[in-house]
Amino acid sequence: MKKIISLLLFLFIISGVSGQNRQTNTDYLKWWQDARFGMFIHWGPVTRFGGEISWTREGYGKAKYDSLYKGFNPVKFNPEEWVALAQKAGMKYIVFTAKHHDGFCEWNTKTTSYNIMKTPFGRDVCKELADAAHKAEMPICWYFSPADWKDPDCRNPKTNDVFAKRVLEQVRELLTNYGKIGILWIDYEGSPSPVKPKEIYELAKKLQPGIIVNNRLDVFHTDESHAFVGPYGDYATPEGFVAGYGAIPWETCTNLGHQWAWRPKDTPRPISEAATTLLRCVGGNGNLLLNVGPDSLGQIPAVFQERLMELGGWLKLHGKSVYNTKGGPYTPTNDYLCTFSGKTMYLNILAMKGDTLTLPALPAKIQKANLVSGKDVRFIQNKESLKLIIPQADREKISTLITITTNKSLKELALIYPFSTSGSLAYNCKSSASGSIGQFLHDPKAAFDDNPKTHWKPGRKADADFDLWYGKLLNYRSEEVKALFENTGWLEADMGKPQTVKSISVSEHIFLNSEIKGFEIQAEKGGKWLTIASGTKMGEWKQNITPVTARKFRIVILDKQGFSGIKEFQLFANNLN
Repeated sequence: MKKIISLLLFLFIISGVSGQNRQTNTDYLKWWQDARFGMFIHWGPVTRFGGEISWTREGYGKAKYDSLYKGFNPVKFNPEEWVALAQKAGMKYIVFTAKHHDGFCEWNTKTTSYNIMKTPFGRDVCKELADAAHKAEMPICWYFSPADWKDPDCRNPKTNDVFAKRVLEQVRELLTNYGKIGILWIDYEGSPSPVKPKEIYELAKKLQPGIIVNNRLDVFHTDESHAFVGPYGDYATPEGFVAGYGAIPWETCTNLGHQWAWRPKDTPRPISEAATTLLRCVGGNGNLLLNVGPDSLGQIPAVFQERLMELGGWLKLHGKSVYNTKGGPYTPTNDYLCTFSGKTMYLNILAMKGDTLTLPALPAKIQKANLVSGKDVRFIQNKESLKLIIPQADREKISTLITITTNKSLKELALIYPFSTSGSLAYNCKSSASGSIGQFLHDPKAAFDDNPKTHWKPGRKADADFDLWYGKLLNYRSEEVKALFENTGWLEADMGKPQTVKSISVSEHIFLNSEIKGFEIQAEKGGKWLTIASGTKMGEWKQNITPVTARKFRIVILDKQGFSGIKEFQLFANNLN
C-alpha cells in the first residue's frame, strides 16, 4: 500500500511540474486578459536630451550617453500622480522600464553602479512606483531587457557567463524586493538573449508564482516576437500595429506619442486613433499597452495628460465593451469590432455606408439591441444575415456602440468571419502548412483572410539548434539566423469540396531584401499533387489557368531569400481581367 501511495505521489508531482512547464493552465492570465488596457512607461537619463531610449546611444556618442545619468535629477517625479493618471485614463496595469538595452537600472541594485541611486536624484524609482501602485491596487509590472549594450561582458565570448549571473541577480532583485509583480515584460533587441531563456523564465515563475512573462525571451526574429509563443513565454507581443484576431493571448504595444522615450514638442495621437486602436486590440481578443514618456523632471507632459483624461472619459461610456470581455463572435474588420461577455455582445461600429450595416448571420436569437443612450436599435435577423439600422443622427463620433443581448452564451458560438472582399474560393478555408513562424498573424490562415496586414511565413527548421546561439552577438538579419529558418515550404488550401478554379492570385510579403525566387501552384488529383502553374518571381503574381477542379490546392516555395512570405493566396472561379 505504501508503495502504491508513493507511486501516486510521485506521478502527481511529475504531472504538476510538467503541467507548470507547459503552462497548460492559463488561469493566471485571466486578470490581465480581463484588464485589456495597460500603461507602458519608458523613462531614463536619455530624457535629458530627448533622444530615443537606448537606440540613440551610438549616434549621440556612447561615452556621452553613458554619462547622462550623472546629471539626471527628476525632482518632480511623483509616482502617485503617474498611477492616478493611469487609473483616470482607464488603464488597469502599469509596465515600467526597470532596465532598457542601455543597461541603466531604475532601482537600488547591488549588481552595477550604473543605477538611479548614483544619480543626483538618488531615490529607488522602482520602489516608489511599486509602493504607489500597490497602495492604489494597480498591478505593477517590470519591463526588463536581458541585454546591456554598456556592459562589456554582455555577449563577450569569454565573460558572458559572468554577465548572465549578473542578469539573473537583477531579475531576483526586481522580483523579490518590490512586492507582487504582475508581468515580467522582456524585450528583444535584435540578437538572441544573452541569458538562456529557461533560466530567466523559471526563476521568474519561482520567485513570483502566477507572474506572466511575455514571449521575447526565446525569439530570433521580429516576426516571432509578434506572433510566436514558445516554451518560455505566455503571450505574443505585436509592436506598433494591430492586424486581426488571435486565439492565443496577445498584446500590442504602441505609443500614444511618436517615440518611446520623451522627446521635445512631441504630440499625442488624436483621441479617435487612440480609442480605435484599443477597440481593434480588444475586438481581436488582445490587449493594448499604450506608452507615454515622462520628461527629465519626471512629469508626463500636460498635452499627454489631457489626452489620457479624454480617453478615460470616453471609456466611462464604452468601457463595458472593453473590460472583462472576449473578442468575437464577429472577427474584426475596418468597419466594426466586436466583443462579448456571457449573453451580451458589444458591437463598435467605426464606419457605415448608408443607414444599414449588414453582418453575416448570428446563430443566436437577439432579444434586444440598444445604443449607449438606451435608445433601441432596429434590426432584421434571419439565416442569411443580420442587419442593423442606425440613422446618422444616432451615431457617435469615434465609434457607435451597440449592446446586443442574446438568448444563449456567446462563447458557445464559433467565430463569425466577415463577408469576403475578394471573392476568393479559398477565403477562410481550412488551411495548413509545412511550418509557420508564429501561431497567429503569420500562420497558414493569414494567407486566406483577405487581410494584407497578415501574412504566412515558413517557420523554424526542425533540426536547427537554437540553444547554441544564446549569449552570442547575432543580429536577426544575419545569414546565420536566416539559416535557422526554412527557405522552402508549402501552404495548402482545403476548400472542403471540389471547386473549379480558373485563375490564381498570390501576393508576396517582402521584408527588407527578401524575395521568393521560385514557386509552384499545385492541385491534388487522385492522391497526387500536380503542378498547374509556376514562377520564378512572385511580387503581385496573377495568372489565368486551364480550369482545374479539385478540393485542395497548394503553393510550394522552392527557394527564397530572407524572411519573405505570402500575404494572400487566392483562387477564383472566373478568369482575371
